[in-house]
Amino acid sequence: MKFANRLDRVPPYLFVEISRKIASKKSQGIDVISFGIGDPDLATPDRVIKELRSTALDAPNHRYPETDGLPEFRKAVADWYMKRFGV
Repeated sequence: MKFANRLDRVPPYLFVEISRKIASKKSQGIDVISFGIGDPDLATPDRVIKELRSTALDAPNHRYPETDGLPEFRKAVADWYMKRFGV
């Protein structure tokens, strides 16, 4: 498959680079404490899972929020759509 040349300008994925550096340090026998990308190293506590299950089964939680959103955000989105699509 031929890729577009502009893909050559895309920088490497940061977290892959970090993982490579961590692996390199570990291979040198260096103990690394990773504060990585938010991938938990501990199991989710049972009480949290229980509450998530209970909340997911509560029908009123299945609705959309009763808000029109922040006016500033709505204006920013509207401005972007006007600039980008002319609508």
